[in-house]
Amino acid sequence: MDVAWVLWPVAAGMAAIIAGLVRWSGSARTVVGAAFVLFLLAMMVAMFLGALVYVAWPTGNSLVLGLWAAGATMSVSVFPVTALALRDARDQLEIGAAYSPRRLGSPNVLALGVTVLVLLSEVLMGRSFAVAAGSLGGPAVASAATAVDWFARTVSSPWFLFPMALEMGLAAVWVGRRLPGPMLAMLLAQAAVMLFSPPALANPAWTVGSSVASALAMSAVVGYLVLREYRSEPLPRPIGSYALRVVGTFALMGVGLVAWVESGDAALFAAAVVVQTVVFFGAVVVPEAYGAPAADPTPTVPAPASPNGTSG
Repeated sequence: MDVAWVLWPVAAGMAAIIAGLVRWSGSARTVVGAAFVLFLLAMMVAMFLGALVYVAWPTGNSLVLGLWAAGATMSVSVFPVTALALRDARDQLEIGAAYSPRRLGSPNVLALGVTVLVLLSEVLMGRSFAVAAGSLGGPAVASAATAVDWFARTVSSPWFLFPMALEMGLAAVWVGRRLPGPMLAMLLAQAAVMLFSPPALANPAWTVGSSVASALAMSAVVGYLVLREYRSEPLPRPIGSYALRVVGTFALMGVGLVAWVESGDAALFAAAVVVQTVVFFGAVVVPEAYGAPAADPTPTVPAPASPNGTSG
């Protein structure tokens, strides 16, 4: 039995879970809420780290080592969130009815943490599943050169690109519905470009077809922006700035694809994929920066009624 048929449904399920956590992060604006999002993402990292240890070094003790690696990572990540939750509970008991959860100082810090943990999760999951499926080897990284090659092969593999495209697509639909139409369209285009990545499959038909599909997605975004400019309908500044970043990442991916076609080296393409995900998750975790309704709005206290029954 081909183990890939078992791994692909698992990869899709894990991608959906991570996308759900990203969706949650888009509305987590309290310190405790943000901490729980980061903790759950850290648990995903720990789980995939243990899986990679198990499949990459198939020795008699690999299962024990994998469990220890996962357990140690989870243990380290649980203490900060527990301390924050206990502090929050203590404040609630002391303050009583006047208690208000501590608001997150800057959602950009949360966005950075979410992006790093999502990338780590996907890299570890992609490599462990690729090794388990037999499409990539799992030797130890011995030098900087082999580290770059290890990373490039992992990120350019279908086990990274397709789950990441699914995560981006789900996050775009779930979070993007709160955003203006142009933002949702660009988020979906980014997911499409990630899905139709030529290096994902070593098949001539896929290489040609995915190149055409990704080029169409990129051209649609650029054409839309040119049309808006021609009609003198400029985008709001935050969305316009995001559009420029998206076009820049598309250009970088194009250069990476040229380098991959010419030399077979996917390092530049892998770097462009990372930049693409950083830009994407930076937007979906902070949707209010692009016109979405503010997360967790403070309830409005109605004005007291006057004796004649009207509001004062």
